[in-house]
Amino acid sequence: MRSFLSPVVCGVLVAAVSLLSSSPLQAQPKKDPVETHTLTAKDGWPIKITYYKHEGNRDTPVVVLLHAMGGDRRAWTAGYANQLWTKGFAVIAVDLRKHGESKAETSSGSATDVGDLKPDDYKRMVAYDMDAVKDFIFKEHQEQNLNMRKMGIVAPEMSAVIALNFAMVDWKQVPYDDAPVASMRTPRGQDVRAIVLISPETSVRGLTTASPVRMMRNGALPIAFLFCVGAEDTLDKGDTQQLYSQIRGRGASDRVLMESYPYNLRGMALFGKNLKIEPHIEVFLEKFLLELDDEWVDRRSRLQR
Repeated sequence: MRSFLSPVVCGVLVAAVSLLSSSPLQAQPKKDPVETHTLTAKDGWPIKITYYKHEGNRDTPVVVLLHAMGGDRRAWTAGYANQLWTKGFAVIAVDLRKHGESKAETSSGSATDVGDLKPDDYKRMVAYDMDAVKDFIFKEHQEQNLNMRKMGIVAPEMSAVIALNFAMVDWKQVPYDDAPVASMRTPRGQDVRAIVLISPETSVRGLTTASPVRMMRNGALPIAFLFCVGAEDTLDKGDTQQLYSQIRGRGASDRVLMESYPYNLRGMALFGKNLKIEPHIEVFLEKFLLELDDEWVDRRSRLQR
């Protein structure tokens, strides 16, 4: 086909294309979506997290991954956290205090560990560690990298007690007094909308699930629950079934679900065995977080904007 452009014009276009293809903007590598942060709890304790980020997507739900007693966030960062990220979730894997890298020095100069856990430490995990995580989520929300109104928690074993108590505290937060009508006021909390409990324990030293259950039973709060348990788990002793029944209350609920899996397996041991717990969790989080119709709003008080 005959060209309608002169040789001079063609040469200018080729040079322009060459210049664009070699521009610094084109050559910049994509940002790594995985970040490591050290948060500081209100009592000064360092809380280590790994954050899987969806930069600039303010409608992204956020899932917080906790761990069992003696575990740490590596149980998730080895693969499943990234899997959730590829499904469209912002993900935060947490080391609770005295676990993983969330350690501090004792008076003797040695690092704290799980053996140093005291009853008050579990309460501090709720009041301080999870509060620090929530502050981080608020910051990312305000930067429009996620929607904190679509927050989920995945909690195996011991951390189920932490997750339920934190959700209770979150839902007790009173909105800002920044509008004449209560329904128009900016919320301070009430963000936890989905909780996955894997082989959940019902108590740790100094802390139980009794108060959260009283607040959440019979679907009193708009939180969806998925209970996961090994069918032959000899340590469970019916705790998962009891907790499930207490929260579900009378009658069926499409927001309170339970799945059981074969073998005598517990907590994170249920993963990586082709038992379908991974897709069950993903489908649950997609339904109750990704599909949740709750648009992003500025979470500062109207009096501060």
